[in-house]
Amino acid sequence: MNQDTLEQVAKMLRSQMKGAGHLWWIGGFVYGQTSNGDVFVILYPAADHLKEKVVRVYDYDLKKLPAFIPVEGVDGGDTEANPSKEQARRKGIYHECPAFEICTFDGKDTQMGKERRFGEVLRLSKAAREALGQAGQRPAAPAQPQRPAEQRPTQGQARQRPPQSPLDEEGAAAGVGTLSLPDYRALALAAKTEAEFDYAAYMVLKNGLYTAVARITAVRQAIVIGWKPGERSNAAMLSALQIYRDKRAEVEGRGEDEKAAKQFARQEAMSAYNEAIKGGGR
Repeated sequence: MNQDTLEQVAKMLRSQMKGAGHLWWIGGFVYGQTSNGDVFVILYPAADHLKEKVVRVYDYDLKKLPAFIPVEGVDGGDTEANPSKEQARRKGIYHECPAFEICTFDGKDTQMGKERRFGEVLRLSKAAREALGQAGQRPAAPAQPQRPAEQRPTQGQARQRPPQSPLDEEGAAAGVGTLSLPDYRALALAAKTEAEFDYAAYMVLKNGLYTAVARITAVRQAIVIGWKPGERSNAAMLSALQIYRDKRAEVEGRGEDEKAAKQFARQEAMSAYNEAIKGGGR
């Protein structure tokens, strides 16, 4: 079978799977734990308007996930239900991650229709490929509070095998279970585009204020309108974003209102940015 034929078959398979609702771009996850103590991961769609979980990935499939989703050392999680993105964010258990594409397949029939089961990782976004750019071991995950767990799939369900994956057009899924996280600070300083900088900066600074990449973008735009990446401007903006976060927390901690905290933090961040930029260049 020649290359052109393979590409046509791959396109046909992708079209069929997309039409059947079995192709998903993932942008976040939540940890869980069964009553038997086995870890699972709940995957959520990357699209902002899609709020509910896509699928659960159980212990026997965890090694298929990209290495920027740690699976070693997880102790518990939100297992009472499948929280929406917003519910998970409010509980502080939602984890943003670089986008990657998966395929799913139909499981057993339920009252809500056929069960959706995890198949394979198919493709990685540019940010995900960069996050897997350094060799090493999969990092351990932070401990999670243990909650009442729900029953894991039966042995009969566990024996179900995922379908043969469609062709990976970019070859990006190969070896994803054996790579580790890069130095995000170095990536932020070397970023060539705003999107690259915002994601790396989020991974460096994420906390109660920076809960999503979009929050980094919004604060960056408030500090410097029309900001562009550069050797000097990347370092200055990363520092300014940290100052904004810390100064805002400081003011709100004194009991002042959110508007005053934002204004003070922005002024401090702008001053720090301008001071760092002095000397010319971006």
